[in-house]
This record gives sequence, structure tokens and C-alpha cells, in this order.
Amino acid sequence: MSRICLGTLVAVVLLNACDRAPESRVTAIEARIDGITCPTCVPPLMASLKRQYAASTVEVDESKNTATVRFTPTDRFTPSQFRAAVERVRMRVVTFRMEACGTVEAADGETWLAVGSDRFLLRSDRDLPLRKPICAEGTLDTRSDPATFQVRSFK
Repeated sequence: MSRICLGTLVAVVLLNACDRAPESRVTAIEARIDGITCPTCVPPLMASLKRQYAASTVEVDESKNTATVRFTPTDRFTPSQFRAAVERVRMRVVTFRMEACGTVEAADGETWLAVGSDRFLLRSDRDLPLRKPICAEGTLDTRSDPATFQVRSFK
């Protein structure tokens, strides 16, 4: 009898864990960087990004001219802070690719992704489920306010 109860309890716990929404946050950013011209450019950029995002994983790929940050829940992404960290070493962010989890909302005739306390204007070729948590990948255009998140894929 106790084996059946234990098995049922484990099944209920696993089902509940699967039903939980993903944590609402930016999980990763890959930025194309102008100014990574040689191997000696990599350490200063890594140090500047690591100073800004101390708990997160930072990678710089000289051959692709990219910097990638995989965020822990304690580090928060904002485009302006990321740009400032890159500009401290006299480089420039060209584009952002973002992975984020949040909730799709509709307001004022627009669709938004609420990510923690931030909201990004959404654009997508597919319908996104309203009032549902999603994790999405795409490009982030910060040239206007609010920033626009062009979703390429989501789950």
C-alpha cells in the first residue's frame, strides 16, 4: 500500500512541476558587436560584461563578432546596461538576439511580452497565445521606444 501511495505522490509532484510556468525573465542575449578586431579585444569585453553580469555566463566569439550572456535569475538584462558595458571598451552593439520567457498580453491594440517588470512590443508571423506564459527566441530592436521583439520561435 505504501508503494502505491508513494508512486502516486511522485506522479502528482512531477505533473505539478510540468504545469508550472517558466520563470519570467530574459534568459539569454547574443549581441553582434562592432569592434572585436583581434584576440586582444576579447578579454576587455568579457571583463566589462562580467562586471555588469557577475553571476551569469559570458562568452565572446571573436570569429563571429558576438558576445553572449546566459543570465541567472539574479542578473537582469536591460539594453541600455548591456550597451554601456560594451561601450566602456570602445565597442558598439549592432544587433541583439534574445531568448526570454514571459506572458503575452494585449493592450491598446498591440501585443506585448511581459518579462518580469519589463514589456517588449511583440511582432510575429504566427499567433501568440494571449495571457499564456511562453518562452520565445528572436531579435530585439532597441532603436525605438518601446523596444520591439520579433519572435522567430516560441514554446
